[in-house]
Amino acid sequence: MNFSEVLEGFKDKKILVVGDLMLDKHIHGNVSRISPEAPVPVLKAEKEVFNPGGAANVANNLAALGAKVYLSGTVGNDDAQKILFNELEKLGVDVSCIIKTNKPTIQKVRGISKQHIFRIDYEDSSKITEEEESVLLIKINERISEVDAVILSDYAKGTLTGDLVRQVISLAKQNNKLVTADCKPINIEFYKNVDLLKPNKKEAIEMTLKSNLDEAGKKLVEMTNANILITRGGEGMSLFLGDEIVNIPSKAKQVYDVSGAGDTVLATLTLALVCGASLQEAAELSNRAAAIVIEKPGVVPIFLDDLKKESSGNTKIVPKKWGEEEWLVNNEKYCGKRMLIRGGFYSSYHKHKIKEETFYVLNGKLEIIKEKTYYVVKSGETFHVKPEEYHSFRALEDTTFFEFSTHHSDEDNYRLTQSSKGEHEQWKREIEKAILNA
Repeated sequence: MNFSEVLEGFKDKKILVVGDLMLDKHIHGNVSRISPEAPVPVLKAEKEVFNPGGAANVANNLAALGAKVYLSGTVGNDDAQKILFNELEKLGVDVSCIIKTNKPTIQKVRGISKQHIFRIDYEDSSKITEEEESVLLIKINERISEVDAVILSDYAKGTLTGDLVRQVISLAKQNNKLVTADCKPINIEFYKNVDLLKPNKKEAIEMTLKSNLDEAGKKLVEMTNANILITRGGEGMSLFLGDEIVNIPSKAKQVYDVSGAGDTVLATLTLALVCGASLQEAAELSNRAAAIVIEKPGVVPIFLDDLKKESSGNTKIVPKKWGEEEWLVNNEKYCGKRMLIRGGFYSSYHKHKIKEETFYVLNGKLEIIKEKTYYVVKSGETFHVKPEEYHSFRALEDTTFFEFSTHHSDEDNYRLTQSSKGEHEQWKREIEKAILNA
């Protein structure tokens, strides 16, 4: 899909981020010896780098994408707060909704010598007081009417109490504002009725006690009355829209570091939604953003120019329940698609009255039924389907194949069954039943 119109709209949007604010400090240096005092490496520090962390990293991503960002949360009255505010000022992030408390500013200090060798945390994760909660809510209420969306970024560090979260969600709904959220499992009960919740795979399983990701996603929909997007690191993401599941494979060519990618996804997804993208389109765009940042070391934001380059192609990629299809061409004479179908998924049993198709399997293995006869098509092989021939394909493993055909029209599509996932016998029974009832 061409996302240029959506991306151009990012610069006109205002987003309020509420959550746990942190300062990330990276000490870069060289390790050449072991300490004589204990069997630990000695890091000779060469430089220090500071970055916004936690909810502030969500703000960092939003600002890098061109949005106007208002950030709300708590900090201490200390040097870490001054450094964090300085970094946020460089980004143009508004800090007027942040309050100072007696707790220290949360700081994560990492030692790096070619790789991450240690981490030190400075934090007090106790809940904010009722008075602090009230002050935050007043500041949020003053700002909410002028923003396009609210993002709740909950690292379970004490800022987002249950009462505060529920009141912010209620305020957003009263003002017709989109609410998206990312939270730690311990606080999942706070987030009922957000528009979209974005846990990662590990968090989703912990939240629901379901080891199967599909079951976990469906359970989260029930628990929160929200749309659910589960990120799967270098494997992509899964979108749960009620009973529908859309799996979106990763676009990353290599996975270097997934740290901070969840913040990138949440920021991109929220901006895309308020710019008019559908949930599937917004998820696809955020998947592309994640692919860019996980190919880089450390926690880095997604920049608008990088996302524009990644999304500048004219091909249309459509996420499907069973994988995805990329439309390469569809003119008056010909149609070409690249299709990825996940192992165990199968297509509808359907025919075309006009379109004639040839499938070429690039990698993987398909089993295909055509007019009641079953075939297996392996990597490097082709399969031909003429007009009026009912057919369905099922992936024996993750399979990429190309479909070359005459012009495609949605009106020239006659289905007897729906796409789903299951074993060969289930697929076969559904088709046989549909044929009998046709």
